[in-house]
Amino acid sequence: MKFFSDLSRIFLGAVMSSKNGRLIEFDKFRLDVGRRVLWYEDQPVNLALKEIELLSALTENSGEVVSKQELLDRVWGDAFVEESNLSRHIYVLRQMFKKLGASGDYIQTVPQRGYRFAGQVRTPVHRGDLVVEKHTLTQTDIEIQDFAEGSVSRATAGRAQPQVRTAYRPSTRLIFSFCAILLTALLVGGLSVNRYVSRHAGASPIKSIAILPFRTIDSRQDDKKRSLGLADVLITRLSNIKQLTVRPTSEVVNFESQDPVAFAKTIDADSVLDGTIYFASGKIRITARLLRTDDGSTIWTGQFEKPASDELNMQNDIALYVADALALNLSGNEREALGKFYTKNLDAYQLYAQGRIEWNKRTFAGSWEAQRLFKNAIEKDPEFALAYIGLADSAMMGSDWLQANMAIEKALELDPALPEAYATRGFLHLFREWNWRKAEEAFKKSIELNPNYATAHHWYAQLLTIEGRHEEAKTQMRRALEINPLSHNFLADLGQIYYFNHEYKEAEEYCHRALEIYPDFEFAHEYLFQIYLQTGDYDRAVEERLVADKIHGTFANQPDEAHRQLDADLEKKRQAYRTSGIKKFLENRLTDIEDANMGYVYAKIHAYFGEREKALDLLEKAYADKSFLSAFVKADPIFDSLRDEPRYQNILRGMSLAE
Repeated sequence: MKFFSDLSRIFLGAVMSSKNGRLIEFDKFRLDVGRRVLWYEDQPVNLALKEIELLSALTENSGEVVSKQELLDRVWGDAFVEESNLSRHIYVLRQMFKKLGASGDYIQTVPQRGYRFAGQVRTPVHRGDLVVEKHTLTQTDIEIQDFAEGSVSRATAGRAQPQVRTAYRPSTRLIFSFCAILLTALLVGGLSVNRYVSRHAGASPIKSIAILPFRTIDSRQDDKKRSLGLADVLITRLSNIKQLTVRPTSEVVNFESQDPVAFAKTIDADSVLDGTIYFASGKIRITARLLRTDDGSTIWTGQFEKPASDELNMQNDIALYVADALALNLSGNEREALGKFYTKNLDAYQLYAQGRIEWNKRTFAGSWEAQRLFKNAIEKDPEFALAYIGLADSAMMGSDWLQANMAIEKALELDPALPEAYATRGFLHLFREWNWRKAEEAFKKSIELNPNYATAHHWYAQLLTIEGRHEEAKTQMRRALEINPLSHNFLADLGQIYYFNHEYKEAEEYCHRALEIYPDFEFAHEYLFQIYLQTGDYDRAVEERLVADKIHGTFANQPDEAHRQLDADLEKKRQAYRTSGIKKFLENRLTDIEDANMGYVYAKIHAYFGEREKALDLLEKAYADKSFLSAFVKADPIFDSLRDEPRYQNILRGMSLAE
């Protein structure tokens, strides 16, 4: 019956529009604003409603800048949504245009302001061939049946289809055509079932999975935290399976589409797990379904019920059933990891999951918020090892090495086989101690315990590039991107590795890919500044530097006057460059070298202009202070002119980066 429902919906969508519905046309696309459908060469494009609404807002204001806040207000209303969520949906739209081979950059980013639709929009067309009166459009959730405590059903859960009632006057030819389509469907319907079974039996094995936040269908205020917490638990457990790549929580947290398969395709996952959570009479009921993304077919469905206090045990059951449904041959250690309890306190885990989302933004504000959430999780459960590692990771972002080290040791005391702990210990060895051998051992240990921990591959790549092992570094970073393909941080840092290897074209490409996902990612703009400086493209170097400075100097709830003052200061720097050149522009940045990291940055500027002695003086100071960025002194091509200097070689030997 679903086949005929889908067929009817496609047919009605193709021939009917709302009474005042209109089309916005550009290139080979037609956007039906009223019915929220995008057509490309007479074929509907599979897009989530949020992307359709964003595209409507942009095309209706074609050629004009639509601010981020205007888009958030229109598409999400009063709901609180991060700007990064908006950026992710814009990225999906751009990828859709690219995959369809559409010409032109339709959606342009206007830094710090918003987005502009640059396509050539034609006069909207009103369709009046049919009169349609829309009465209702409803969709029910999966009906959850009563099950005995702890029982599981493998039968596919039923889903009610959207109910649409319309009043219209179709032509006789239209009725005849539709009847012909239905008759054909009836004749081949039985065969289509057989083809489905045959295709599924010979389908390619599942190698990756996206686990979406489960939908809650009660009125609790903590629904979002609970649904995200469940997804994160399953992600953490299933990521211990070596033969399966599990998309991290940061990739699925912004899922809002009604089509989980379409969403999973955007992050290149072979399969997707979604479901619902329902609370009643002190019990929790969860339905789950596992789907293939190549054809949308169902691999497995299950329904579970337990006392609400036993929710974490239920998550263990789901993880085991998913692994079984994927026909994975698990080792004893992998099966043990699936049933591992990190905490029995649900509130603590939800706080931890929220902390990881903040930390993965890789911003200073996100790091501070993450640290607060991790500390709250530890207060809820002082034996929660993962929360201590989260605290260590966020503390290191602020160079609080003592707190980080204490948290790592506590985590390993609680769980000596925790992969995340070894990765974080490796980071500390890397940037605090400059102990490259111990750092590599720690990263390898983390990857051995959990090959799907993307952060371990990321940090290992940084170690390898610091030592000049750039090809190995690329391999590790690409592995991190296989696990988390939409990480703006990983993409930008892969660009940095190419920069260190003097491959500037590739470096620029990866930084731009990062900015497609998150236009306000400060470090990607910083890397582009360095790339353009090395290639002599000073105009673009200056603009990237100013954008990075603006992002760095902009804070939440900042008064308008502060924004205006920042813009004025940046404009003065731009004018200084235009009148006096790049040297004057960079010299204006040499104002304060009290901070060790800034001393390293200024050493780069002096080295660029061939001022060797000043550069070496600052490098020696940064080395003595053990500044964070000094770890890259061997890798950065800006120091090529210093390679033969004895003082420079002494620094490398002191850091065990030279013989």
